Amino acid sequence: MRKQFDEQLLQVRGMLKEMCEVDAEAMRLIERALASREDVSAPVRVCERAADEKEREIERLCMRIIVRQQPVAHDLALVTSAVKMVTDLERITDQAADIADILKGAVSCAVPKSLGAMMASAREMVERCAAALDTFSLDEARAIRRADDIVDGLFAAVKRELVGMVDEKDEDGECAMDMLMTAKYLERVGDHAVNVAEWIVFAARAKNE
Repeated sequence: MRKQFDEQLLQVRGMLKEMCEVDAEAMRLIERALASREDVSAPVRVCERAADEKEREIERLCMRIIVRQQPVAHDLALVTSAVKMVTDLERITDQAADIADILKGAVSCAVPKSLGAMMASAREMVERCAAALDTFSLDEARAIRRADDIVDGLFAAVKRELVGMVDEKDEDGECAMDMLMTAKYLERVGDHAVNVAEWIVFAARAKNE
């Protein structure tokens, strides 16, 4: 019985990593779109649907574990964390899909320099989440939390750039709003990655106590 339980817990961890890797692929797609102005809305939607399905699979497995195995202590912490994490992981692909749609209609808009850096930083946070979920690494989780400060700082820089561009008539209001919304969605991606990191810390600490 314990062997089956351990296998199920290992399966949960593997599925979480797989879901986060889907998120990372969506982030790489929109990063490419920002640089090349390529329309990536279709492949990002594929990632979004894959994340939705993975979310349902993980939730079903976690519920089976809770009902049949009645986990306690650190095992329960892992299952509980997984149920919480999938919500944030699912939201990352939602945000990526929103960004892809914005960029599809904003191909003629100037891109603030800080936005590219913000995009890369947010993508790196999601990739770090996948690495952290592989081993439930406290070091990786803490690095994600630190990286969020960088994303927040770049968000402020994007806003300053956009204000300057509008004031100098280098950009119209609609394009500025599109770029600002893109930055806002990226800021939310960072927040979701931090939430995942927090649950990794919670589960890892429970295992060590």
